[in-house]
Amino acid sequence: MAPALVAAIHATPRRGVLAVTGGGSALLSELLTVPGASRTVLEAHVPYAEQALREFLGGEPEQACSAPTARALAMRCLMRARVLGGDFGFAITASLATHRPKRGAHRAHVAFHDADALRTWEFGLHDGQRHARIEHASAAPIGDRCAPHGSGERAREERLLTDFALQALAFSVGAADEPCVVGELAVARPFAPVVLGERTHHAARRFEAVLPGAFNPLHDGHRAMRDDAARRLGTAVGFELCVANVDKPPLDYLELNRRRRQFRDEEVVVTSTPTFVAKAKALGSVVFVVGVDTLARVAEPRYYGGVRARDQAVADLRALGCSFLVYGRVDMHGAFRTLADLALPPALAELCTGVPESEFRSDLSSTAIRHGGAP
Repeated sequence: MAPALVAAIHATPRRGVLAVTGGGSALLSELLTVPGASRTVLEAHVPYAEQALREFLGGEPEQACSAPTARALAMRCLMRARVLGGDFGFAITASLATHRPKRGAHRAHVAFHDADALRTWEFGLHDGQRHARIEHASAAPIGDRCAPHGSGERAREERLLTDFALQALAFSVGAADEPCVVGELAVARPFAPVVLGERTHHAARRFEAVLPGAFNPLHDGHRAMRDDAARRLGTAVGFELCVANVDKPPLDYLELNRRRRQFRDEEVVVTSTPTFVAKAKALGSVVFVVGVDTLARVAEPRYYGGVRARDQAVADLRALGCSFLVYGRVDMHGAFRTLADLALPPALAELCTGVPESEFRSDLSSTAIRHGGAP
């Protein structure tokens, strides 16, 4: 069955980049050993070691074998495929049988990403049972410890995973029926052009001031800071949700939908502008409402490749009519720092207005909330 299914995949006009993190590597062999592989496979990656995976993604994944990591890999592959003239990214993260004890069920996460949609599947392999965690993302914008196993068990699981991955890939490119495990689907209209870099931003209105962030998640501190800034500036302040980050793949469609649903349409602008100069060129003359930790990064030459480039970026921001309203934040040592605690280059300092701790303080943290901590 596999050669016929692979031939059907190669017969489609779809071309992409693939990545597997060890488990699922036999998929690459299946694709490459059937004639016509060059019509489908533009490039393949096996970021097996932790460092390799981290460098490929451009950041540390919270868990190597997980749905978010599979989605991030597929998005990275999609962006690379578009550079090479292709149109999809396909990725597998897997936890298969090995010689050492392993926590959790043997499983794999499979993701297919193209310009139109993201499809993901969870494929269970523990004790030979297949299962799926089925979730649906709206199309609107809206431990047990497993005993070690030998090479025979590993080979069996690899075969099961490869067969499933081939079926998922074939279905995604229009060459076969849907696989036995039902997956989840996410689309991101009208934000797809922003994610893909075809547009700089999408918003229901223009803002004269924005509060940039990842908003993972949005919390009461963000809203209090936005409201305080609006009072000080005398204008509406929008939340700026950026889908891109330096050296990281853009937010996949499922993750973008999840974060976007935290906002009302009229209070957010979605952008693809990871730097403040890029934001300014896209949004025009704006006041950036930021925490002191963000401003400290703006001042760091290493983010620009040197002092001269940093100073040019600051000059560009001034020329574009931008400025910063800066709020205090608790640093990693537990100390609350404000604008007065930063040693800034004079040109950048002239663009900044600080908010004293006595007038506003919020210690809420998205990172702490994600990890179940406080504040």
